[in-house]
Amino acid sequence: MKTRNEKLQRSALSLAVHGALAAMFAMPLMVMAADDEVSVLTRPTSSVEVGVAGVSEKSAKFGEYNGLNDSGAYGIANFNIGGGSAYDAYDGGNGTLRWEMNGQDLGTTSREFGASVSSQGSWDVRIGYDELRHNLSDTFQTPQVGSMGGNRFTMPATFGTVNAQSNPSTRTLDANQLAAFHTEEVGSTRKNTSLGAGYHFSPQLSIRFDYNHLDQSGAKLIGTGAQGGQATPYGATWRAESNNILMNPTNYKTDSFNLALNWVGDKGHLTAGYYGSIFRDGYDRVTWENAMVSNGTTICASGGSCTYQTNTLSTAPSNSFHQLNLSGGYAFSSATKLVGGLSYGQSEQNVGYINDLMQGGVLPQSSLNGSVISTHANLKLTNRTTKDLLLSAGFKYNERDNRTSSNTYNYLAQNNANYTGVNTPYSNRKAQLELAGDYRIGKKQSLRLAYEHEYIKRWCNNVVGGAECVASPSSDEDKLGLTYRLKAGDNVKLNVGYAYAKRNAEFNHLYKANTGNYAVAATINGGDYAGYLAYPYASRTQNIVKAGLNWQATDRLDFGVSGRYSFDEYEATLGVQDGSSASFNLDATYTYSENASVSAYVSWQNSERDLSAGAAGGVPAPSVTVAPTNIFSNQLKQDGSSIGLNTKHAFLGGKLELLGDLSYSLDKSHYSTQVPYLATCGATGTLTCGDTPDIKAELVAFKLTGSYRIDKHAKVALVYLYQNLTSSDYYYNGYQYGYTPNRVMPTNEQAPNYEVSFLGASYVYSFQ
Repeated sequence: MKTRNEKLQRSALSLAVHGALAAMFAMPLMVMAADDEVSVLTRPTSSVEVGVAGVSEKSAKFGEYNGLNDSGAYGIANFNIGGGSAYDAYDGGNGTLRWEMNGQDLGTTSREFGASVSSQGSWDVRIGYDELRHNLSDTFQTPQVGSMGGNRFTMPATFGTVNAQSNPSTRTLDANQLAAFHTEEVGSTRKNTSLGAGYHFSPQLSIRFDYNHLDQSGAKLIGTGAQGGQATPYGATWRAESNNILMNPTNYKTDSFNLALNWVGDKGHLTAGYYGSIFRDGYDRVTWENAMVSNGTTICASGGSCTYQTNTLSTAPSNSFHQLNLSGGYAFSSATKLVGGLSYGQSEQNVGYINDLMQGGVLPQSSLNGSVISTHANLKLTNRTTKDLLLSAGFKYNERDNRTSSNTYNYLAQNNANYTGVNTPYSNRKAQLELAGDYRIGKKQSLRLAYEHEYIKRWCNNVVGGAECVASPSSDEDKLGLTYRLKAGDNVKLNVGYAYAKRNAEFNHLYKANTGNYAVAATINGGDYAGYLAYPYASRTQNIVKAGLNWQATDRLDFGVSGRYSFDEYEATLGVQDGSSASFNLDATYTYSENASVSAYVSWQNSERDLSAGAAGGVPAPSVTVAPTNIFSNQLKQDGSSIGLNTKHAFLGGKLELLGDLSYSLDKSHYSTQVPYLATCGATGTLTCGDTPDIKAELVAFKLTGSYRIDKHAKVALVYLYQNLTSSDYYYNGYQYGYTPNRVMPTNEQAPNYEVSFLGASYVYSFQ
């Protein structure tokens, strides 16, 4: 039956395309006056495109951003129309008024529209609208009842409860519970509306205002842990830390404003501006019901009427950001120029707390009262010392000063135990100095030498109880780069570069991450063993080599090749030890006639990193270094490669044009873990150590586009697209019924795989 339905759908699609083509050829052409050569050069060309398209299969991944996620027919509608007195023939085109309207992909959820009108050199006004649907999943299943984009999810009253103890057999779902699972298409839609206007008071002074309203609706998947701990009416206890995958709502609205006053002089320019952004969340929480229990004498049976534990999780809090900006530049002479900028901004978030999963007692204040001050400054001086030497010096400064108050909070862990903790507002400051020189050795050779020094400071303001928030209070890094360029004649261009960087980081293994009632090992150094350093905060040596070559072998054949290799080495007893990345690209184009060419490309990239970590039978104080016999290692490797072929042909004196594109790509990620001190490391059926299956995505794509020009105003176009994605990821195994961990509700979500064909036919009319 499924095969028959697919054939019927494809037959309907075929008839629709044939019908559209017949209608296009039968469509009467608009009567237009003959354009002379002057009109063609002085008036804008407008165009309107209408047509029909069809997609063979339904796939959220294929249509993740293009709006083609459902099978069936779509409309093709695009237009670009412009005019105004600046182009009118009656006054010789001496006016200044211009207008334009355009629309793209109007038949899909990735549509956009815009319009503008302006008087050249005096004023302009524009409006815009664009829409984008992000399709996340079409295989997600849940027993929860609630709409996608809503903030309340409940269990069916007759679902019963699930025993979430460690024995997997005790959490088996029966036929009634399995029947409650239903598929939800998860995604979010972004609708963006914009308005802009500008006015010139004089050739030197102008003002511009831009406003943007962003509306986001839908949901994204999020994992939640139930509170548990409380007794059920059925003689059991609600299971703490049981996990449900929910459709977390994205009911967001963001308004942003940009106002700028611009001045331009003979030698300088200056811009003063204001930027503001106001974010509002339509919800302050999402609630769901927990059906998982611990062992009990009586459990609500499937098919009966049950009452479930309700859990609450906060959603993204509303907030605002305001910033003042000043930028400009001045030319002291034709050889010496200075540019720079300043900005000062403030972020605020003061949404009231709700009684969610983590609240375990009386709050020290009713809201976060969050405030962050952001400052930025940059300055760059360039000097053409001689015709062959260009020198530059630059400075950048960025500071994020978190002035949010610090308090001691009473938390409720997911095992239903109370503990206290301190919020530690994180701040940082970064200063960068850049010096560079470009020297032309001769007409065909040049050399660039660049030096950069970077300093980062990290801290917390007014933390109560002596808690700290950073293990690495500061770091500084020096970078030195050298690039050589050679132009060997008109046909060969070569560039070779090398960069060296050395980062020195301060690190305190005894810093106190929290002053709450954690065990000592979880308080000092964030619970990590002495010697463990997170790689962004570890001292590091980096070497980078890169090269590129462009060769015009003949008038019709040219090649391009480039490569890059980097190696990072970290000074850490535990943590990332080293990492490397490499890439290679090759492309070639052959133009074998005036109207025909073919090109090909090959691309490859690879990255690897090695990590060491420690474990022991007991948990020693973090100040104790882990014995070498209790160290395990992990390797991550990622490979990506692609190959493609493109061709373009024109026939019948240029009336018929064909473009083809064939590509293949393969991306893989591989993990390998060695635990030498664990006796059961190689036990069958476990992934305690050894190699995990590759995470892999393989994509084959073919696109063929053809257009036939009926006359100088009209043409018809056909496009065919085929894509086949095959992916595998063992991560999804834990979502399948019968394979989930004992406290996880299955979702049966699948790794994305699809085989989709797209066929479109359109009629394009151009006029002036």
